[in-house]
Amino acid sequence: MTPSPFVRLVRWGVLAVASVGLVGLVGLVGCDSLSGSVSNTPTLAPSGIRGTVILGPTCATGESPGAYEPVPCLTPYAAKLVILDRDNVVAARVSAGADGVFEVTLPPGEYVVAPQATDPFPNAQPLPVEVTPGEYVEIQINYDTGIR
Repeated sequence: MTPSPFVRLVRWGVLAVASVGLVGLVGLVGCDSLSGSVSNTPTLAPSGIRGTVILGPTCATGESPGAYEPVPCLTPYAAKLVILDRDNVVAARVSAGADGVFEVTLPPGEYVVAPQATDPFPNAQPLPVEVTPGEYVEIQINYDTGIR
């Protein structure tokens, strides 16, 4: 038995609506996924602070070297450093390795690298640093042993 023309139209109409709905759904998903992946914001290269920590002098020098004389008996130092932001809040903690080298990724801004010490010696002075976008600032932290 053949279905009546009305039944054929209803079946075709439901099929057409279902097809249009499926195409619309696929179109919406496709549009949404395309618009979500496009960004007009440029990606900045990472920035932060890199450096070395030096300990010295590690042998008696006899007297204090002059302002332009190199300090003898220097060695890399594995130190712990705290990075403070401009509000004096801890932004990061980093440890230099046995080779004295450290690196910390930070957003651009003004910081103070605060060397940590538990005894009077060795000690080092805090160092102000400005991190600029997309660059690593190279610094050297000098721990004084107190040996003269």
